[in-house]
Amino acid sequence: MKRRIFQCLAWLLVLLWMGLIFSFSGQTAEVSSEISSSTTAKIIAQIYPGFNSLSPDEQAEIIDTAELFVRKAGHLIEYFILSALLVFALLFNNFKPINRAILAILISLIYAATDEIHQLFVSGRACRLSDVLIDTCGAAIFAVLYLLAIKIFNRKEKNPPA
Repeated sequence: MKRRIFQCLAWLLVLLWMGLIFSFSGQTAEVSSEISSSTTAKIIAQIYPGFNSLSPDEQAEIIDTAELFVRKAGHLIEYFILSALLVFALLFNNFKPINRAILAILISLIYAATDEIHQLFVSGRACRLSDVLIDTCGAAIFAVLYLLAIKIFNRKEKNPPA
């Protein structure tokens, strides 16, 4: 019974995260750009101590340069987390770790593709294959780290320290 509850909660987290991604994609280009710009400015202000003392034009130039990186890093992180949630949800099935990882990547890839198609219907947004690839890379990075962690854990379990 507890196992079933945890399984349902795990899949609920997956669906909630997918909903969050969907809501980000549903923002108009104007809203999305404003959020990206302000997030980028906050990040830069934290890592570049003199940023706030620069002129508004200098700040805008730095933000414009860094904003693409921040946007794409956001994609990577969103799908890294989605992959982690999917692997966790798949723990309740009798899949081997490699199959969990592959399924997490495939589900993430399919969701990324459908999410980009969703953006075709949002004002000012576009469907970009490059974003699907970045999203899938985020999912794959988690999957690889998961498999490496299992390999390391299994190796230590087989060879306990003397």
